[in-house]
Amino acid sequence: MDEAIRKYKDRIRIFLILYIFGDPCLDAEKPHLKRVFKTETRIQKIDFLLRNPDYLAYELLAHAILDPDSREDIKLLVKEILTRREPTLKRLDMERFFFGAYEDIDDVISFLKSVGFIEFTSAKSSDLKTIDKKYFITEQAIEHAETKLPGSDALRWYVERCEMIKRYFGDLSANELKSMQYEIEEYKTTAWKDQIGEIEAKVRSKFVEVYGEAL
Repeated sequence: MDEAIRKYKDRIRIFLILYIFGDPCLDAEKPHLKRVFKTETRIQKIDFLLRNPDYLAYELLAHAILDPDSREDIKLLVKEILTRREPTLKRLDMERFFFGAYEDIDDVISFLKSVGFIEFTSAKSSDLKTIDKKYFITEQAIEHAETKLPGSDALRWYVERCEMIKRYFGDLSANELKSMQYEIEEYKTTAWKDQIGEIEAKVRSKFVEVYGEAL
């Protein structure tokens, strides 16, 4: 993939995660900060689902088992993901790191800060590790998003998939998302620094298990 296109996609994905999954922020001393997103780990776990539509489809099927009321909606969503060949066409590989899928996003965060879209804070633990990262979305960023996103065909897929993930998994913490992903054998057993492999065949098998019909 062309490096410029890859950078653009990375910036779009990470910004949309912060924007769509962020919570309202009310700070009288910094009224221009409107939303806040907590922890980099949660970014990584949501980003993994965006970049790997087959894993998203599998997690949706697992959710359908636990929540029968969602079964018909999820059936249509999973069919859409596979019919559109999203596991092939939309996939962006991620490596397995110490605590699951991970990719350095420092350059993306620096860019978003440089254009005035976010501000961020962090703290240091007793062993000097960076912890408690918080990402604040600015009023300028929200105005830009609300102006540009509705009319952009190129961005619509990212927005729709973020909203889908938020609908079914938006209340989960970083640790809960991590635990959910580790329940998939192919994810859990990927060796450190190897790319996490695709599971489309597993998704199709799971669909038959849940709905009694093949895709």
